[in-house]
Amino acid sequence: MYKGSLFERLHSGLKINAGTSDEDALYQSVANNLSRIFSTNAGSAETVEDYGRPDLNNAQMSMKDSIESIEINSEICIRKYEPRLYKTRVAVSKDQLSVNQINVHIEGFMQINGKNQKIHYRADLLSNGKVKVYKDDN
Repeated sequence: MYKGSLFERLHSGLKINAGTSDEDALYQSVANNLSRIFSTNAGSAETVEDYGRPDLNNAQMSMKDSIESIEINSEICIRKYEPRLYKTRVAVSKDQLSVNQINVHIEGFMQINGKNQKIHYRADLLSNGKVKVYKDDN
């Protein structure tokens, strides 16, 4: 039975309902970690400077450059700090951009029951500063 990452076990961060499969628990654990990554401003973690999402309010960049920065830096961070997800690709949904809200699509592969499976997550960076990350079945 999957019990979560070391961080989740130390902080009781993974709440698994009865009847949840190991596969679903793993998906939720990765989503929790992605949520922590996107909730943390790069440079604000005490132990590592490259953990977290880049500054979303950099006035010196154009919209195109800001989106590219988010995509590239998020991919690098996820590859480094979420090793269960590999061959990661990050894309900002350009057609759903709105004031103070960004939708990010994360695609990659995970080892599930000895097989490589493609997985999609979606991270909604909301206007109130909260982040919602979930497995995207579309």
